[in-house]
Amino acid sequence: MAFYANDGELQEHLSCTLKDMEQHWPWVAQQVSVTWLRYEHSLVDQAAQLASDEFWALPAAGASHAGATPRYPASVVKLVYMAALEAWYAQGLLRRTAELKRATTAMIGHSSNDATAYVVDALTGATSGPELAGDAYVTWQRQRQLVNQWLQEQGWPELQHCNCCQKTWEEGPYGREKQFYGLQRQNRNRLSSDATARFLHAVMAGELISPVASTHMRQQLRRSLDSAVRQADPENQVDGFLGAALPEDSQLWSKAGWTSTARADVAYVEAPRHRPTLVAVLGEGAASARDDRWLPELMARLLTAC
Repeated sequence: MAFYANDGELQEHLSCTLKDMEQHWPWVAQQVSVTWLRYEHSLVDQAAQLASDEFWALPAAGASHAGATPRYPASVVKLVYMAALEAWYAQGLLRRTAELKRATTAMIGHSSNDATAYVVDALTGATSGPELAGDAYVTWQRQRQLVNQWLQEQGWPELQHCNCCQKTWEEGPYGREKQFYGLQRQNRNRLSSDATARFLHAVMAGELISPVASTHMRQQLRRSLDSAVRQADPENQVDGFLGAALPEDSQLWSKAGWTSTARADVAYVEAPRHRPTLVAVLGEGAASARDDRWLPELMARLLTAC
């Protein structure tokens, strides 16, 4: 069952917004996926006092554009890896060490690719190195698929065509990592905006893993909107992304991604004089990547209907 119910008013607003934005960004319709949810009350810890099936039986009002289309998520995939860490902790598969805590903070707070590599190593035991062959490579690939196996165990239809098994890179993969990508990079990470939205929806509500685990994740995802803080940190994941459209007295939890060929963000927002909202956006192509205006513009327009 879908975790949000399509709302005619929201769908019309989203469709009109994207059509209008095409005048300035003609690639939006083909290269961008959006999932947008609106809530009547704060989503924070909404599931803490409910059984899992009770929570998911209360779908949020939402709308989408190409919401089920798998796209390259850039660093938004780090949201999944953070959640997988919490699942591993809960199952006793990993111990919550100071080094893993440091890596998680860097992976989510500063979007560090080095930290992400360490986290993926810890989750899977499939580390980087020279090319492999035969049984050694088969075993390595099986280990690297552990996060994907966990995703499928969730039973979410939104995750059916998603792929979260690759590290994130400054330049690109080498050795067995490049081998694992495939000649046409056919094994690169993939998420849909629906799947991304459902992850953050569950984290904010306290449904993913447990209320305590969700609290840990929300602490990492919290972003400051203070202009001085943002100016001191050029990699703040607010400017050039959805949060840039918000008043400074708003509350924001988000994870952005940006490469030379992708710009993406997922954000839950509680803004004064507006209803709470969650927006997941995945944009592909060099044009979407280099333009830092379209995500704030999209957020500003959606906020008018909240």
